[in-house]
Amino acid sequence: MLLLKYTSLACLLLLLSACMGNAVKQQVTANVESQVIEIPAQAAVDFKLAIEHLNKSKFAQAQVILEKMTIEYPQLSGPFANLGVIYTHQKDWPKAQSVLEEGHVKNVKNIKILNQLGLVYRHSGQFDKAEKSYLKAIKAVPEDITAYINIGILYDIYMGEFVKASAYYQKYQGMLNEPDRKVAGWIVDINRRTGVKTQIAGEISQ
Repeated sequence: MLLLKYTSLACLLLLLSACMGNAVKQQVTANVESQVIEIPAQAAVDFKLAIEHLNKSKFAQAQVILEKMTIEYPQLSGPFANLGVIYTHQKDWPKAQSVLEEGHVKNVKNIKILNQLGLVYRHSGQFDKAEKSYLKAIKAVPEDITAYINIGILYDIYMGEFVKASAYYQKYQGMLNEPDRKVAGWIVDINRRTGVKTQIAGEISQ
């Protein structure tokens, strides 16, 4: 069977269309393998079709394909990641957690899975696990901004760790080409309430 390298699949599986809502779009892009493995050509075809279904909010059709892929290609973390997205969309938190944790075992450096797991843990009230998941994502790929804003929100709203929240919000802001006005407001509000001084982004302890 013809085999495609990860880099070929990464080119094939681009980010989903902007027509979807921001939250769903961000979750559904959790499909890129973060390690070099050989991917069967048919797996790439099936995966592309599943993503097309997700683009059109055809979650049932995508779910059938992805569940089959987890059986036929258990070495790939992408199908597990996107099943986690579907279960999250369905608000089936136990299923989402189970499939994402299984995908994490397949590829511990898949930051898309780590961020999605953080979201699931947060919704399930498992804040310590959410924190660890986001920190793992930051450690795996420090230049990826998603985990910084996610952990900032976790510290701010769910854990009451306002100093940490402000620091990670500032780190997130520093990684953007243009500052996010909403996040800037959050930082000002936290600093006003707690007396936190603006920190240099690079000083955040991980």
